[in-house]
Amino acid sequence: MNWQVCIRYPNGQEKAICSFQNRENALKRIDAIYSQGYPMHVAYVVRPIQRLEAPLCQQEPLSHLQIA
Repeated sequence: MNWQVCIRYPNGQEKAICSFQNRENALKRIDAIYSQGYPMHVAYVVRPIQRLEAPLCQQEPLSHLQIA
């Protein structure tokens, strides 16, 4: 099963950031994001997907963070 890391906005919309083939790796990415500080008004979530809808993450920088 594939797993997707998404950013969830206050209005309920989600945007896929990247995908993983292993749930534990996806959760580690969330931990890495939150280790930089907790963002205001957004949440990062992991959800299952049937096929890869976002690019696989390859230890890329966390440039998509929205930390206040």
